[in-house]
Amino acid sequence: MEQKKKTKVIIIILAVLLGLSLLALAGTLIRARLTDSDPGAVTVPDNLITPEENTGTEDARTPGSGAGTSSAPAPAQSAAGTSSAPAPAQSAAAAQKAATIALYNKQPEDNTPFTVGNMFPGDSETKYFCVQVSYHDKVTVHYKAVVRPGYEKLAQVLQVRVKLLNTGETLYDGGIAAMPQSLTHKLASESSVTQELYYEITAYLDTSVGNAYQNQDLIADFKWWVEETGSLDSPETGDAYRGVLWAAAGVCSGGLLFLLVLRRRKEDEADV
Repeated sequence: MEQKKKTKVIIIILAVLLGLSLLALAGTLIRARLTDSDPGAVTVPDNLITPEENTGTEDARTPGSGAGTSSAPAPAQSAAGTSSAPAPAQSAAAAQKAATIALYNKQPEDNTPFTVGNMFPGDSETKYFCVQVSYHDKVTVHYKAVVRPGYEKLAQVLQVRVKLLNTGETLYDGGIAAMPQSLTHKLASESSVTQELYYEITAYLDTSVGNAYQNQDLIADFKWWVEETGSLDSPETGDAYRGVLWAAAGVCSGGLLFLLVLRRRKEDEADV
C-alpha cells in the first residue's frame, strides 16, 4: 500500500512537469514566431555615432544639412566588415534607435517603408537601421531605395545619403531617383555568425529647391537582400536552445509517466 502511494505521488509530479514543459514549449514557439514577424528596434551602439552626428532624435529634421560626407576618420574594418576602432561615445540620453532588418536562410530579403513629407529647402530627416545577417562563408548585402508609384514629384529633387556606420563609409550621396540598382557591402566569416550592420540614411532637400516641391510627400521602400542564399543560416537566438530543453524535459517526463502508469496498472491487475 505504501509503495502504491509513493507511485501515485510520483505520477502526479511527472504529470505536472509534463504540463509545464508543454506550456513553456508553446510559449517559446509563440515568442519566436512573434520575434520573426516583428523584430522591433535596437539601440545603435555608442561607438558608431559621433557627437557631431548625434545632435537630434531619430526622426528629427535638421535645417541646413546639405550634401556631403562626414569629415571624421573612418574606423578600421575587419575582414568580416565590422568596425574595430572605437569612436567618441554618445550620451545615454541621446541614444538612437534603429529599426531591425533580419536576413537569414528563410528570409533572404527584407524591406521597410520610408516616408517624408512637408519638407522645406534645407530640411533633412535621418533614420537608422540595423541589418542582422545570419550567414557563413561569404555574402554580399545589397541595399536599394525604391520610390512607390505616385510619389515621383518629390523624388525629382530629394537627396539621400546612405552611410554604413560600421565602417564610416558613405555608400551613396545623391538624388534618390538616381540611386544605383544596389549599394553593396561584403561580409566574410569562416564560422556561422549573425552580424549586425548599422545604416544611417538621411533624406534632405537642397536649399536651392523651389517652392513647387514643398508640401509634397514621398514614400519609398528601403530594401536589403542577399543573393548567396546558400550561405545564409538560421538566426542565432536563445529561443531554439530553450525550445530543445523544454522539449527534452517533456519527452523525459512523458516517458517516465507512461512507464509508471503502466507499472501501476500491472500491480493493480496482480492484486485482483
